[in-house]
Order: sequence, then structure tokens, then C-alpha cells
Amino acid sequence: MISSSKKDYIVEYLPTSIRMVRVSSFNAPLTIEAIEEVELGEGSEAIASSVRKFCGAKTNGYLNGTCVVYPERRVVRQVAIDAPKGKETEFVFNFLHDQIENAPPELAAHCLSPKTGKEVDPREFGRKEVLICGVPHRDINELQQSMLEHAIYPKRLELGTVGMLGAVQDALKWKDSKLPALLLELDERSANAVIIGANGIEISRRIDTGLKDIAESLKLELNLKDEGAAIRLLSSKDFDFSTISKKIIRKLLRELQSSIGYYEVQTGQSVNWIHTTSRSIQMDWLEGSIGGFLNLESLKFDVREWLESVGVSFASDELSEMVDSSWLGLLSSLCTFDKEEVAA
Repeated sequence: MISSSKKDYIVEYLPTSIRMVRVSSFNAPLTIEAIEEVELGEGSEAIASSVRKFCGAKTNGYLNGTCVVYPERRVVRQVAIDAPKGKETEFVFNFLHDQIENAPPELAAHCLSPKTGKEVDPREFGRKEVLICGVPHRDINELQQSMLEHAIYPKRLELGTVGMLGAVQDALKWKDSKLPALLLELDERSANAVIIGANGIEISRRIDTGLKDIAESLKLELNLKDEGAAIRLLSSKDFDFSTISKKIIRKLLRELQSSIGYYEVQTGQSVNWIHTTSRSIQMDWLEGSIGGFLNLESLKFDVREWLESVGVSFASDELSEMVDSSWLGLLSSLCTFDKEEVAA
């Protein structure tokens, strides 16, 4: 049974928590009316009860909303379609199978314009750059099943990475920044690194270093007993990482420095900003450490003012204080970024 509520909801389904927002509508101008975050450490029944309470569903009801997700094996990569006429779609799926570890035959795939974010037909983009987005069907099915166990019925699934790219691009334009930013998404076993400017995505790549690699380096550096202890320490707000951060993120720094150096040599333009996100745990020290070593400034901005510029407001000051830039993946689902392709 779906909730009979006429309200609209956005859900961000994270590895450790569920973030939920109730909005007045899906079309701007809109108002954020309520916000709730539920930790996933509890049992499924307790989580489902909290979700139903938030949306006003009955004991067997479901929250029906748009769900923002981050499957571990997702691919969001800019690449030039290099294939003979008529073979462009085949190229896209071959590329995804090469990128995804243990990729099954069935994949969901879309191609987007790196400049506007709009969906494009790969058959019309031979020899041109596109943003290839793909996820194994099996991963999507597993996420949907998990959501149902937590009383969430997804009427639409969105890749949070794609929305975040749009949000960072729009925030740069809103800040009137002429210099691009490095967006770094840290997952369990890998990282997504994207250089994005006000006119779109410049470079995107996957780095084979993730949270578990950093935790392993920290465990060895401090002689900790296991990976769990290292991960708990990584999320600590009290531990001073200043003396050891370079050692435990050495490989990640090297790969990021290589990407930035390549971009700057090719374009003659410097990368100025950095925004990092790690969804399994919060590592408040990471962005500052990487920025300090690579001479990048944190991409800080007033989230409330930025949202108001795209027609999204909060019902109260208290609600606006509950979100920060770590909510960009969810908040981007509320926004419509009207971008037009810029002629070369």
C-alpha cells in the first residue's frame, strides 16, 4: 500500500543513513517543508517505522518518492565515442563492461551532454564527448529491495553523482567563478574525480583508491588492531590528522595531482576549488588536507542563498540549518538547471 499523502518526497539513500525531504511540489518555486535523517544501524522494522512516521503512512504503507542513490559500481565517465557509424550504442555498452568490475550482461545506460547534462543519442555523437552513465541492473534491483524493506517505494531513481555535477557547475556560475573545481567522491574501493567548470565537465576519471585503502594505510601507520578501528578513527572529529594525512592518502594525492596537472597543461587554466564527499563515513579533515597539499580552496558557499537562486526555499530557518554542502546530491534533485550548449 502506497502512502495516500499528497505530499512530494525526495529520499537520499546512503550506505549508512536515509535522508528524507518533504517538499511542496517537484517544480520550482518550491518549499522544503520537513527534513529527517534516519541512521541505518537499527533493524529494518525500526527504520521502516521512522520512515512511515515521517511521511504519515499507515503501518503497511510506503513513502512514495524520488530516490537519489549511489550504487558502488556506478559509472559516470566522460569519454569520446570512438566507433564507426551505427556502432555507437555498442561502443557505450562495451565501455561500461570494461569499466565495471564483474559486470553482468544487463546494464542500465544513459548518455548525457557534458555541458548541459541533457540526455543525448549516442548515434548522433560519434567522435564527440559524452558523459556515459551506467549501473548493473542487479545493483539497482538490490537497492530497490532494500528500500522496500525500509518502507520506501521509489517512483524514480536518480544517480546522485549526476545531480551533484549539475549542482557544482551551477554553484560555480552563481559564485561567478571563472576557475573550475575538483569534485571528489570517495567510495569503499574507488574514487570518482571530476574537474568541472561553469561551462561543464572538463575531465572525469576513476581512481582505484577508496575508503578501505585509506583505512588500511592508517591501520599500518598507527599499528591499529583492525580495519574497523581505523575507519572509526577516520571519522573522528577530535583526532589530529595533520601529521599523518599525507602518508595515508599518498596514492590518492598522486592520482589527483596527475589529473590536475594534465588538465592545466592542456588548457592553461588552474583548478581553484575542491569539494569532497564520502558517504560511508564523514571525514571532515579530508577536504582540507587534499586542498592544502594541492593548493585548492574548499568550495564553500551559502547553501540557502544558492537554493533560493534556483527557486527553492525553506519553510523555516531551523530547517535551513539542518543542511550543508554534503546534501548537494539530494538538493540537486529539487533544482532545474537550464543550461544551453555553448558553441565552440
